[in-house]
Amino acid sequence: MKKLFLILSLIASLSLEAQFVTTFAKNVTETQEDGIFYYLPRNIIRLEFLVEETDYYIGPYAEFASKLMGITDYIKENKKEYSIKSVDIQLVNEIDPNAAYFISFDEKSKEPLLNVILDDDGLILSIGYEHEPAKPRILRTSFLDNGLNLNINQEVSFVEILDNEIELEDDDDESKSPQKITKEDKAKYALEKISRAKNAYMDLITGDQEVPDGNTLPFMVENLKNIENEYVSLFKGKVVKNTSYKVLYITPEENQINASVSIAKLSKTDGIVELNGKGDMIKIQFERKNTLANIKQLSDETKNASLANKIFYRMPAESDVKVLVGNNILAEKQLTISQFGIIRTMSVKNNKILFDPNTGQIISVIR
Repeated sequence: MKKLFLILSLIASLSLEAQFVTTFAKNVTETQEDGIFYYLPRNIIRLEFLVEETDYYIGPYAEFASKLMGITDYIKENKKEYSIKSVDIQLVNEIDPNAAYFISFDEKSKEPLLNVILDDDGLILSIGYEHEPAKPRILRTSFLDNGLNLNINQEVSFVEILDNEIELEDDDDESKSPQKITKEDKAKYALEKISRAKNAYMDLITGDQEVPDGNTLPFMVENLKNIENEYVSLFKGKVVKNTSYKVLYITPEENQINASVSIAKLSKTDGIVELNGKGDMIKIQFERKNTLANIKQLSDETKNASLANKIFYRMPAESDVKVLVGNNILAEKQLTISQFGIIRTMSVKNNKILFDPNTGQIISVIR
């Protein structure tokens, strides 16, 4: 009987004094009307990986590289290799489905009802203001992700040696059929082109070859080196590097505080792949700072209660965020992550309250 009396007294006091009542969304009954739902934000981590693709192309005359040039450091097979050159860490946000609340207004209140401003997603922006505050939200659309995963591939080609470029030694025996030009003949001709380019280069830089205009010397030198490199690549092969971007979005969960979370894998042959693929593990590691250690969390009872003239808001937590491949740290940044923080309440009586739309934190109170 005493407990029933206390409950009735609480209901009576709410109805007499409350301009509005705030309730956790899951506890809202079907009969509750004349109210609005609002959300607090949660943060998503946007990881932009700069991926380098290295393509190895075997030269057309690689089989003669050791025999004719005496080299062993030539490409012996066509292959691809991927590596991560850098990672950019940014924060975006969305509404948090686990931080949804219902505000029911008391139309019988003698005091004027406070104006509650939400954005298009239902995220709370302010209470007591007449116009929407100007502080912007950082959304996924703030970044131009379309096209980031497109490779800008370089064309790869080798200089071609034609049969009519090669002169074989004459054979006086007319009864024999004409000699056929072999692949090795073409390789030897390529070796001659390398030798000619080297000799011409030495003549230029030593002054043995007269240059009509001194300004053309750098151009001629560069051109000869390019010719030499093109013919050398017929034996050694070519290495071509391309870069592309890969973007991943990670939503930190409350149970991941001070934890390491696997998000993808780095395959040397396929780049960044999903967790079920093969490769080295890519992880994101969270380490929350101790900035909220002396601030008490709300009890579960308070979080689920209906509070008169109060609003739920967030106090976000500072966290060190690291991105790793294996034990190698690729990037590290300190971020403010809302869902790693704590939920508190604030009285709205005679207050104008402004919220940070990216964290759910109160950033201004005007009495």
